[in-house]
Amino acid sequence: ITTLTADKTVLPPGGSVTLTCTVDKSGHFYIYWYKHGTELYASQIMKNKSDKFLKLSEGGLYSCRGGRQGNGNLISYTSYSNKVTIEETLTVTLDHDWPRIHRGETVTIRCKIQGGGQINWTYEWRKDQTIEKPGSSSEYRIIKAHQSDSGEYSCRGRRDRFSSTEWNELVPVLSVSPTWLSPGASVTLSCEVEVPSARWRFFWYKAVPEPSVSSYSFELLPGSINGTIGNSHIVHGQTSTAGYVCEARRGEQVVKSKLKFVWSADFHPGPSLKVNPERVQHFSSDSVSFRCEGNSTDWRLMRVTETGQPSLLNSSNWGTGRESIINNWSDGGMFWCESGLEEFSNAVNITLQNDDDGIIMESPVHPVTEGDPVTLSCRDKNQNLLSKVFFYHNDKLINNDSREELNISAVSKSDEGFYKCQHSEKESPRSWMSVRVLLANVPAPVGSSPNVLLVIGPCSGILLIILLLFLCYYMRSKAPEESGEVTYAQIEQEGLRKQKRVWFTLRLKEEL
Repeated sequence: ITTLTADKTVLPPGGSVTLTCTVDKSGHFYIYWYKHGTELYASQIMKNKSDKFLKLSEGGLYSCRGGRQGNGNLISYTSYSNKVTIEETLTVTLDHDWPRIHRGETVTIRCKIQGGGQINWTYEWRKDQTIEKPGSSSEYRIIKAHQSDSGEYSCRGRRDRFSSTEWNELVPVLSVSPTWLSPGASVTLSCEVEVPSARWRFFWYKAVPEPSVSSYSFELLPGSINGTIGNSHIVHGQTSTAGYVCEARRGEQVVKSKLKFVWSADFHPGPSLKVNPERVQHFSSDSVSFRCEGNSTDWRLMRVTETGQPSLLNSSNWGTGRESIINNWSDGGMFWCESGLEEFSNAVNITLQNDDDGIIMESPVHPVTEGDPVTLSCRDKNQNLLSKVFFYHNDKLINNDSREELNISAVSKSDEGFYKCQHSEKESPRSWMSVRVLLANVPAPVGSSPNVLLVIGPCSGILLIILLLFLCYYMRSKAPEESGEVTYAQIEQEGLRKQKRVWFTLRLKEEL
């Protein structure tokens, strides 16, 4: 049995689709890839290679089969796989030079397809969700415009049954900064629309895992109930992975952005994701276990790839199984768990090495704490530690001599970034190493724990402030007596100072 699968069936503009051909027989097979024409029986051999993965940059109908050399020059083939249709989308925009039309005017709207080439496209025009004018023309002309011509216009093009553009609807673009969180950091959300000066009001939502469906419900963020005039919003004190959506409103028009995530690699109270083998980089033929841990009984494992859309990796929507195992996968991405308690776990960014003859770098899966030692190494498919290796930080060579491992005795925030290794002209993929910064750089006493220091440090500081205040009070109260001349104004002023000191001291005691 030969099986063909695709990581996605819609090819995004400028993106790619990865096909995986699996031959359920023992032995080594070359993979023969086929692209079918408009008639399903007609096909052409695209290429044959030992790699079972194929990246596509155009839509079509595809299949594959395995083959191996027999006696003489004869090739023994397996059966053909199932056929997979890949739809291709391109970016389409409207072109017009009028901000507003008046009664009786003639207006022309043009449909522009980016990347469409010289192909003969057919076009569909839509007004307010109703298809108005299918045909071959890329222009939509309104002669002697009337009030009934008002509305939201959009267009799309179609090349064949495998390739079409999406409707060029106005969709705001949400961006987040930073993408990776430090604990308690503030996150800035920015919502970009096509016409930013058109009196939009912006509403901001947080995604909530919904046990009853495979997607999310959305909660309006505090401070966004009536919307904001500005197209940015700050979320303070974010500690865990979260998803956000922005909504732009103008009169009756309401448009929403796509879901955008902010990632936290830190463990925090609630669910957590563990990876085994515990490393960031894996070979595509590796078997990797993802385990969700926490108080919930219901879980789902999620992933986001380069398309930016979350996908479910469990066999069912929500399940009691805490562990998911992936074998022979075609793409990495960001992985995390969602619990039945509507929580997100930490995120893990998995990078794949598709070449079994290639190398991978071993680096920490989770953030490392500032001051801790870190070791990076380079390994082959059989997990053999390689020597004579060069290491790169943000694509800059950081060691002049080849070595077996890269040892950082005390990691700092400046060591954060992308790392990769090189051995015998082979390079590993790049992986991000996150560094967690300590809140206070105070050396810990022997036997003390970080939690104890977090309590003792602030308390001792507050007690020192109280002692200084009492010392100031004592010295100032003595000064009038020594001079021998005390006026009524001085007594009144001293009384006010006493009241302020007593009030401040009480406030400090309350905080303690």
